[in-house]
Amino acid sequence: MSGSILGTCSLMCPDEERRFREKEGLLHSFEIDASQNNLKRPKADPEKIIKCYSRSGPGKFMIHDLNQLRPGPVLLSTVKYLFTEIATRSDVDWTVIYDFIFDRLRAVRQDLTVQRLDVVITVKILEPIVRFHVYAAQRLCDRSLEEFVPKFNNQHLLECIKELLVSYDERDYEPKNFFCSNRAQIETLYVLLYLGECAAIERALSLPLEYRNSPTMQMALKISLAWYLRNYVQVCRTMVKLPPLLAMAAMSNLPRIRRDTLQVMSSAYNSAQLCYPGDDLRKILLFKSKEQLHKECRHFGLDVIDGNIRFQKCKFKVHEKERNPQKVFSDEMLHLFLPKIILN
Repeated sequence: MSGSILGTCSLMCPDEERRFREKEGLLHSFEIDASQNNLKRPKADPEKIIKCYSRSGPGKFMIHDLNQLRPGPVLLSTVKYLFTEIATRSDVDWTVIYDFIFDRLRAVRQDLTVQRLDVVITVKILEPIVRFHVYAAQRLCDRSLEEFVPKFNNQHLLECIKELLVSYDERDYEPKNFFCSNRAQIETLYVLLYLGECAAIERALSLPLEYRNSPTMQMALKISLAWYLRNYVQVCRTMVKLPPLLAMAAMSNLPRIRRDTLQVMSSAYNSAQLCYPGDDLRKILLFKSKEQLHKECRHFGLDVIDGNIRFQKCKFKVHEKERNPQKVFSDEMLHLFLPKIILN
């Protein structure tokens, strides 16, 4: 059920905010009218400017000022605009695109929360937002912390996916619940993002049959169980068979998988003379090059001899943290995947 607060703003940005940001010079380049680019205080294009996020505080949100709140259909069209017109741009660095979308999506979620919109509209808004954060984690994983902070992205991903799962559960208890066509995908994402976690596995096993028995969910459960049993080879072999978005979610765990695998092998293949074939290990752990594998092994104190790996338990740096994630898909592939992945 929707709440009693229903916004009346029919634009992506309320007129009051648009006028204020024009006056203060706070428009983003994506929002400026093309004919105004060279002006000191350019005007906004009403069809491009989008409400930005503003922290709420005592008295900050005037719930009676309904023209500051966008109703569900406007929020939906705003999300669609961001992912079709902004996310797909190739004329600027994608970190600029990410920062803009990240902020505007926070504002969308803020309007959604204040109005307590019904479950159906909530699901339609949150599903593409979850996909966006999974996608961004892969596309920007090799950027510096000044450009992209994985912790913030993961935090918002977790908030969105948990809210989405709660919304799904609410629909299950309604008399006329409907089949969520994208639910199997989102539920599978949750399992893959949190591999081996009992809560994620238990939730998956308690789902209605139409979601629990989907081929991708069965594959995700197989991967998560293999992780739980520390069968990392099986984990890597299975995750490459996943569709692109699900593979991105699973491969967010690759740094931990690689670290744990090298630690296990340092005991299982412990030797002062023998080496493990480097090319075989590269394929198992899904490294794109031998150089990446060698850096990873040296990071944990292992010796690389003529391209092969010498595992010695005493040399493995058990307190060394895993390295940052590495991009599995090329930027070209990610750009081509983008609209289909996020908007499904």
